[in-house]
This record gives sequence, structure tokens and C-alpha cells, in this order.
Amino acid sequence: MTKKISICLVIALFSLLALTAVAQTAAPALTPAQQAVVGTWDEQNGGGILELYVKDGVLYGKIVHTSNKLDNNGVCKNCDGSRKNQPYVGMNIMYGFKPEGTTEVWSGGTIIDVANAGRLISAKIKAQNGGAELNVRGYIGSPILGETKIWKRIK
Repeated sequence: MTKKISICLVIALFSLLALTAVAQTAAPALTPAQQAVVGTWDEQNGGGILELYVKDGVLYGKIVHTSNKLDNNGVCKNCDGSRKNQPYVGMNIMYGFKPEGTTEVWSGGTIIDVANAGRLISAKIKAQNGGAELNVRGYIGSPILGETKIWKRIK
């Protein structure tokens, strides 16, 4: 009987340690301002409609609808690597963005400019106007030399 209790205690202890380890490595909770970037956006530059989502504390964006500007029979002829000749719809073109501390700004990620030879652009992203717009500051090198685009929320 004592042996069964000891085994149960050891199992319970290992389970508790495993849960503690998972809780410590889980992504921190996002503030409402940080979550405001999640949704579906019209990037207003002829590229299409993007869905932004957070997975494990990292912001991603994928194309859910293309415009005529990206026709190319629906595939990315200008992209490099595994994205070359892949369909635009469903393609993750934004990745690696993380919140800057507790602010509403997301940075450190990359946007693939599929409409412009597939070049890689660094960016800072922030929801504004109550979450109705997304301020996307894209740049190569320094944000000072970049350009800001305003995306409109669809949903």
C-alpha cells in the first residue's frame, strides 16, 4: 500500500513539474492594444487582403484574397525559395513580429513584398483609430528611411 502511495506521489510531482515548465515557457498574455492587430486587413496597395494572427506570442500574416495586381495566374513568380511559384492565397507573407514590451507596437519581423520582386521588408506595426486602421511602417535598413502605409480593417 505504501509503495502505491509513493508511486502516485512521484507521478503527481513529475506532473506538477511538467506543468510548471510549460507555464514558464508559454507566451506572455497580450494586452488588448496588442491584440488589436489581429483580424482581416485590406493593405490598400493593390496586393490584397491579409489575415493577421498570433501564434505562440508571434504575429503572422497570410494572404486570404489577391487583387488583379498579383494575378500571375495566382502564383508568386517573384518569390524566392519555397514560396517560388506557390499560390498567393494561404501564403504567409508576414512573420516573426513580437510585441515591444507592453506597448502596442509589434516589431522585429519581416514582410515579403510579393508585388515587388519578393523583396524582404522589415516593419513596425501598430493598430490605431480604435483598431479600425493598421499603421505599417516598412523599411529596409532603418525605419527613418521607410514608408508608412495605412491598412483598413475588414473584420
